[in-house]
Amino acid sequence: MKLVKKIAKWSGITLLILIVLILVAPFIFKDKIIQFVKDEANAQLNARVDFGDFDLTLLSSFPDFTLSINNVSIANTGDFAGDTLLSTKNLTATINLMSVISGSQYKIRSVVLDHPRILARVLKDGRANWDITKPGQDTVKKTESAEPAKFDMSLKHFEIKEAHVVYDDKSMDFYTSLNGFNHTLSGDFTQDNFLMETMTSIGEFTLAYGGVTYLKKVKTDIKADLDADMPNFKFTFKDNKISLNELGLGINGFFAMPGNDMNMDINFKAEQSEFKNFLSLIPSAYSADFASVKTSGKLAFDGFVKGTYNDKLMPAFAVNMKIDDAMFQYPSLPASAQDIAVDVKVNNPDGNPDKTVIDVRKFHVELAGNPVDAVLHVETPVSDPLVNGSVLGKVNLATLKDVLPLSKDENLNGTITADVKMNGRMSSIERGQYDKFQAEGKVIVMDMQYKSKDNPYDVDIKSMTLNFTPRFVELAGFDSRIGRNDVQADGKIENFMQYMFKDELLKGNFSMSSSLMDLNQFMSSAETTPTAAPSAPDTAALGVIEVPSNIDFTLNTKIAKMIYEKLEMSNIAGNVTIRDSKINLSELKMNALGGSMRIYESVYETSNPKSPGVSFKMNIRDFDIPSTYNTFPIVQQLATVAKYTTGRFSTDISYTSSLDATMMPVMSSLNGEGNLKTSKVVVSGFEPLSKLADELKMDKFKKTEFSDLNINYKIKDGKITLEEFPFKSNSVTGFINGYTAFDQSISYLMKMEVPTKDMPPGAKQHVTGLLSKASMLGVNAQLPEKVKLNALFGGTVMKPTIKTDVKDIAQNVVSNVTSQVKDTIKQTVTNVVNDAKAELEAKKKKIMDDAAREAQKVKDEAAKLAEQTKTEGYKKADELQNKGGNPIEKAANKKLAEKLRKETDEKAAKIVSEGNAKADNIMKEAQKKADEIK
Repeated sequence: MKLVKKIAKWSGITLLILIVLILVAPFIFKDKIIQFVKDEANAQLNARVDFGDFDLTLLSSFPDFTLSINNVSIANTGDFAGDTLLSTKNLTATINLMSVISGSQYKIRSVVLDHPRILARVLKDGRANWDITKPGQDTVKKTESAEPAKFDMSLKHFEIKEAHVVYDDKSMDFYTSLNGFNHTLSGDFTQDNFLMETMTSIGEFTLAYGGVTYLKKVKTDIKADLDADMPNFKFTFKDNKISLNELGLGINGFFAMPGNDMNMDINFKAEQSEFKNFLSLIPSAYSADFASVKTSGKLAFDGFVKGTYNDKLMPAFAVNMKIDDAMFQYPSLPASAQDIAVDVKVNNPDGNPDKTVIDVRKFHVELAGNPVDAVLHVETPVSDPLVNGSVLGKVNLATLKDVLPLSKDENLNGTITADVKMNGRMSSIERGQYDKFQAEGKVIVMDMQYKSKDNPYDVDIKSMTLNFTPRFVELAGFDSRIGRNDVQADGKIENFMQYMFKDELLKGNFSMSSSLMDLNQFMSSAETTPTAAPSAPDTAALGVIEVPSNIDFTLNTKIAKMIYEKLEMSNIAGNVTIRDSKINLSELKMNALGGSMRIYESVYETSNPKSPGVSFKMNIRDFDIPSTYNTFPIVQQLATVAKYTTGRFSTDISYTSSLDATMMPVMSSLNGEGNLKTSKVVVSGFEPLSKLADELKMDKFKKTEFSDLNINYKIKDGKITLEEFPFKSNSVTGFINGYTAFDQSISYLMKMEVPTKDMPPGAKQHVTGLLSKASMLGVNAQLPEKVKLNALFGGTVMKPTIKTDVKDIAQNVVSNVTSQVKDTIKQTVTNVVNDAKAELEAKKKKIMDDAAREAQKVKDEAAKLAEQTKTEGYKKADELQNKGGNPIEKAANKKLAEKLRKETDEKAAKIVSEGNAKADNIMKEAQKKADEIK
């Protein structure tokens, strides 16, 4: 009995200790494990790891710990800053108890992710956002003392519940989305060889490649048991099945990755031979009543992937699909799709991409009596594509609702007619040998209308014609209405075949016009790449519009009215060029915000999609300031004063900036300069001016009117700097200079000339008292019309500081009055001296004027006498010349008459000369008398 009692006693004690351990251990080791997880994550990852509440228990998983963490997220840094690689509502892991107690390696038995969201992205250069591990021991010099990994993934169970996964690979132009993704994986990962059992279901599976969507929201189930050979990292498929909607595929073979190469030999084949199962993959055909669809026809679908995949090699592959004598008809619809026949083979025998052969030998279908036929054969798609194909058909879209189960809210009308043939090698086009490449035909769309509740706007294409030639594809007569928007266009696309098969530059030249373009209608419905987590709406893909690098388009645009967010623009005309991952607007004119805008050049470029850039040179005339502030967020950031201002402004501005993931300017990269002009603006309630009004006790500054502002400004180093400019505000004039920083700090100097009647009251009384004292001393001092006043602004826009020199005003005024008195005395003395000088000058002037009159009288008398002498002398000469009775006497008298005239001229000249000499003497005597007056 004693032994039994001892056993019972110690059993009870042991059980009690065990129960206490189960209850207490989580509290003992909780902080240790959590800190350990954080430390290891930060040590191993170039990413920001965060999580919310967590719990640790032994009760549900004894003898293992169960660690439960809510709201786990892994956010990228560096080149992928803004991406959230993973977030999950809850992460649960079981950890071996003894490994925690020993503190050596934590052995993880199972991991469960609940509602994870995963965004995996690969850039065009191959960089992946999941490459977040820091360089480990493999990249540095190894030492014998290198510590073993602190985590031992001894997994036996892995599970994902209701995941949303996006894989976006720009390097391969590959995109897939898994929505409602559930996955369980079990097996003894501690063994080298074991059976790995997996079960996967996907509510909506979407897959796109090369811009073509091959699967869209397909319901998918996968059961895959694999023989795992972990030392060789080889997995052999065993009893595997994939279901895509109603189509089941059997898979066998293996996948191995013993090193960097991926080796595979995988075969797949449709398990059913009925056409109906393939029909389920067509989104519009797979509806709620799909089970009751009447169908017939046979399906054969199989293929393989075999070989090695690495940076230089691709495996061989083939896909074969054949549909014979097929039809389908929904029981609720009046018409059927008949005579469906498809024969497609894609084959690559050795992994060399250039040996791929695409052979669509037959494609035929009649949709409610609308026949469509197509064939296509492509060889050597890499080196020199050989293309031989044709499309022929005419479809009345209104009849499709009689064949396919469209929703009640869907409406489709119009006709599409296609008759296109192509045959030849790409090299013929590249060499300009267009006669050796057949490309002809048309695609015509008439009166096409599409309405759907899933589409936020109706689509109406009144007409569109595509004309195919070896040189180009012509867009002719495109006339459409999309929602509220109408678009008319025509133009040509060149290099179309090279673009399709070799990803070369696609060239185009178009003219486009519209009476209304409401861009908000597209923005509100635009599909964006799903973000990785609800907590991370800043995913880098959000908002950034990437400009293709292999497009060279020129667009001549005329738009009567355009609406973008809050901005309405009208009479838009100009050129748009898309080239080298850039959109360039040149000589674009428009009216907006009550004024006009002219964009000389504006460039948006995405050569680096993580950091797009923008630059522009523009002229704005008479924009309304309140409307501008309410419309542009960047104005709200850079010019807060506009919020308190009414009026209009004009500006010339040049500007460059990088953009962030939401297409907003990165403020630290912003540079620009410009000139701003206003005729009259009113600033009311602006805190710096209100503060100035309080400081000076001059309420007029609380609501200030500025006229004829002309401001030069620069945007650089995080500031908007205003060069010194003159201003006039009612009776106050002056100059302003300074800056506003992007963090809203300010530094301005305001130099003013204020009328003395508007001086601060205290300063005015002090000055008046000083001038009264000056008047008692006999000085008639007057207040100047204006006084100078300076104000220095600091602090921030909303919390400014003000320093003024009001205390110096009195001294400045007294100094000015003193100068005024000195100037008055000096002017009085100057006036007396000037009066004396004027009197002397008047006397001198009288003497000289009298002398001048007398001298002129002498000259006049001499001239009169000389003239009289000449008259009398010439008269006597004439009388003498007329005397004589014979020729000899007359000749002698003539000579005597000439002599008399000569003597008369000499006598007259002597009279004038004597008169001038007498006049000169009179003036000399007068000058002598004037000079003696001092």
